[in-house]
Order: sequence, then structure tokens, then C-alpha cells
Amino acid sequence: MALKSSNPTNALINRNFVIRVLDNPKENPVKNTKLTSANKLSGFINDEELKIKLFNKVLDGGKDKYTFMIRNRLKIEFHSK
Repeated sequence: MALKSSNPTNALINRNFVIRVLDNPKENPVKNTKLTSANKLSGFINDEELKIKLFNKVLDGGKDKYTFMIRNRLKIEFHSK
């Protein structure tokens, strides 16, 4: 049984988006793809302020897909459900 999230922003992101993370996308974009949740995204992004900034941009915008490149080594895609 899944536990209810204590963070409403993470719950809202998980309810509305699928998050795909690519490590080193320029080397091999297909093999390094991982699906993750909003909470586990903290394992990829050490800066909490950056994570909140990305979440706010995704939630406030009206697009179906968002792509962010972090320091040219990490590609994060948000796909709406």
C-alpha cells in the first residue's frame, strides 16, 4: 500500500506528470533513461531550490512537455499524463 505524501507539491507533480531522467544524455541517450518520482528527484538534483524552481515552472506553465538540462550532464523531462 502506498503512503500518502507529506509534501503536497510532490503529490501534485506525481499525479499530473511522468518524470524521466537521463544521465549523460550526449553519450548514450537511450540506455541511461530512468523514470522517477518527484521525491526521488532529490537524489539527482542536490540543490533543493533548483528542484522547487523546476516544479513551479512546470505547474504554472500550460505545456504538455518540459525539458530541462542541468549542467550539461542531466536531462530532466516532465510529460503530462
